[in-house]
Amino acid sequence: MMSECGRILQFFPQQLRESWEKCRLDFERIQEIRLRVNQPVRVLSAKEHILPMIYDERDMEEIFRYLCHDSVYAYEEERKQGYIMMDGGHRIGITGELTAAENGRFIAKYIRYMNIRIAHEHKNIAKGLMRYLYRAEEKTPLSVLIISPPGIGKTTLLRDMIRLLSDGMEGYEGCNVGVVDERGEIAGAYRGSATLDCGERTDIITGGDKRQGISILVRTFSPRVVAIDEIGRQEDAEAIFHAGVSGCSILATAHGNSLEDIRSKGEMERILRLKLIERFIVLSMDEKMDRYFEIYDREGNKLCGRSLLQVPA
Repeated sequence: MMSECGRILQFFPQQLRESWEKCRLDFERIQEIRLRVNQPVRVLSAKEHILPMIYDERDMEEIFRYLCHDSVYAYEEERKQGYIMMDGGHRIGITGELTAAENGRFIAKYIRYMNIRIAHEHKNIAKGLMRYLYRAEEKTPLSVLIISPPGIGKTTLLRDMIRLLSDGMEGYEGCNVGVVDERGEIAGAYRGSATLDCGERTDIITGGDKRQGISILVRTFSPRVVAIDEIGRQEDAEAIFHAGVSGCSILATAHGNSLEDIRSKGEMERILRLKLIERFIVLSMDEKMDRYFEIYDREGNKLCGRSLLQVPA
């Protein structure tokens, strides 16, 4: 198994690794690595660390080519979205000087800024809250929306919920789960194959949009639960409605600070108006980077007060 330090080193060419090996960092808790041309490297973990490494334009180009396995054009479609995905579910945001591409889109021509977002896998992190997410008598999954600000770990929680629904737990049978993983972050999909554990009864679609992916899953894989990440656009409401009327439970995430915050966002109004979501999980984080959750029912009644989200050792 790759060490935590090794996971970080894999993003850099051999000639740039020595300086990273000398850094005294808690590699296990690193969330982001921000590279800016001719500026010190900044690492976000429990706090922000400013490192002595400074990369010039040539270094940035070498790092980018290395991340693309010396085949930049093979990643052209992802570059048009402003990021590339790595094996293991890590996402590299990229920008710099843009040039026009087809369909009115733009693509980064000269890469001068990168944000390496590190994917973390914490199994059983969702176990303590799963009992709230089933119907009491039938023990069938409810439709759930995870609400969280960026960087709190909503995708990590979503992934573990998918795994537990898929594999089952004591007193709860496993079920078929369909995942629409647009950006490859849920399953860490690399060339179509999951590199992160999403369960034995899980089928995954990457690369397509939510509506297209849900349509394929419902039509050909008969999922009991459909899981999607980061909803909020108007077209997402149509995708969720399609899953709901097809008899599937929905498992989704959205950016927000609270249930009230989500309800105040115009783009979320249509989604909530469908009344398909039966449980809301709200995530938060304190200054020590401890994560907490609260659970609400469809009407906004609190079912579980602020509780620590346990990360198993």
